[in-house]
Amino acid sequence: MPETIADKTIFSLAEVSRSIQKTIADRYQSLYWIKAEMNKLNHYAHSGHCYPELLEKKSGRVIAEIRATLWKKDYERINQRFLAITKEPLKNGINILLQASISYDPVHGLSLHIVDIDASFSLGELEREKQASIALLKDQGIFDANKQLPFPLLPKRIAIISVETSKGLADFLKIIDNNPYGYRFEYSLFPALLQGEKSVSSIMDQLARIRLQLSQFDVVALIRGGGGEVGLSSYNHVLLATAIATFPIPVITGIGHATNETVSEMVAYKNAITPSVLADYLLQHFHDYARPISHAEEVLRVKTRQLFDQQQQLLANTIRYFRMASLNKLRDNRHQLADLRSRTLQQSKHRLIQEKTTFQQLKKLLFIRTERALLKEKQLIAFLGQRLKRENLHVNKRSHQLLVQLKDQLIRQSQQLTSNEQRDLERLQHHLATVIKRSLLESAKALENQERHLSVLDPQHVLKRGYSITLLNGKAVSNAHVIETDHQIKTILAFGEIESQVTFVKTNDETNNG
Repeated sequence: MPETIADKTIFSLAEVSRSIQKTIADRYQSLYWIKAEMNKLNHYAHSGHCYPELLEKKSGRVIAEIRATLWKKDYERINQRFLAITKEPLKNGINILLQASISYDPVHGLSLHIVDIDASFSLGELEREKQASIALLKDQGIFDANKQLPFPLLPKRIAIISVETSKGLADFLKIIDNNPYGYRFEYSLFPALLQGEKSVSSIMDQLARIRLQLSQFDVVALIRGGGGEVGLSSYNHVLLATAIATFPIPVITGIGHATNETVSEMVAYKNAITPSVLADYLLQHFHDYARPISHAEEVLRVKTRQLFDQQQQLLANTIRYFRMASLNKLRDNRHQLADLRSRTLQQSKHRLIQEKTTFQQLKKLLFIRTERALLKEKQLIAFLGQRLKRENLHVNKRSHQLLVQLKDQLIRQSQQLTSNEQRDLERLQHHLATVIKRSLLESAKALENQERHLSVLDPQHVLKRGYSITLLNGKAVSNAHVIETDHQIKTILAFGEIESQVTFVKTNDETNNG
């Protein structure tokens, strides 16, 4: 009851609180549908209860705020329906349409007790946010910015954003590392959260790290895989989509889901439905490059062989030509020399005959001359003999010099042509040896890479990680239904073996079907 002190009616705090409690209870007796933003879910794992903080904003300013309660059973029911309809769990920062009762407690104050949440409303809100992100990116003119970047001819160096334990990442690496063509990729993993509230900031932080070492990579691969449809709303966030759209090198995604594309996938250079398909996309680029190279190698090999054969034939023809030309030239020179010798002898004989005739005539005419005149005639005959001898020697010497010059010229030309052809052959042999050596080195490296990956699959490595092999009658057992009680089985560990007798067997539907 209120007190009266100095003409003042005074109420206690408890009285005022109970009055407010009664008034609110009388006024708000029904359940009400209320639209609000769930600022924080505040789920406590140990109790299973939630204490959401609800807001309403206008122009970015909070104009209303109230706390609420969501008990464990209601939360589990509502969260399951959210997963089924929106493919997302209840989480912070989403707009919801909730059904709640209004209550006031003298100690805890005003609150809403949530009994239901319309998942369809939140689904529409998520789609509205997605369309708003798309519209904003298009208005800024960056929606297709990443798609317009030139894609590298060989996307060899890959910056991968994923989780170390992701099955999708394992599938992706298995395909590119064990490709049958022996193509070699270089990649670095940038670990990030790929779903949940912190996934947007986590992925953006890794994009920022990659940007600082941009020259080391050709493309960025965002790989999720294995996560189903849960947590995809993160990829509709406008900040993440902006970071991907404006990234300076191509961003390719393999997020792994079968629903409509997220905004991040829409703005990426290439979107594959699974990480495995994304790996095949990269391999295809290598294959498209390798095919013309292989064809060019074959053409070069054939053309080189043809050129070598042609040069060999040309060299053989040249040698044969010069041999025949040299022989013909020598034969012609011999004929000229023989002809010159024959004409010289004939001229000499003719001259001697003429001189002899003259001498006989002079002898008959000048028989009566004195001994002095006879001596003069003898001197004249001696002089004429010496002159004839000099002329014969001069002719023979010029023919011999001409023959020697022709022979030397032919030898020099043959030697020079042979030397040039030998140098061309040596250069061609050196080039072929270099190409063959490089091809053998690349094949050896590919073989070493294959051996290294095969060693990882050694069963001994699997056993060392804590796994074991169970044998029944010497055969490995994969299904429990083939074992019965009292059977003797052997268990092989990484270090040792265990023999035991079965006392209990448990099977399930999967095992029986198997």
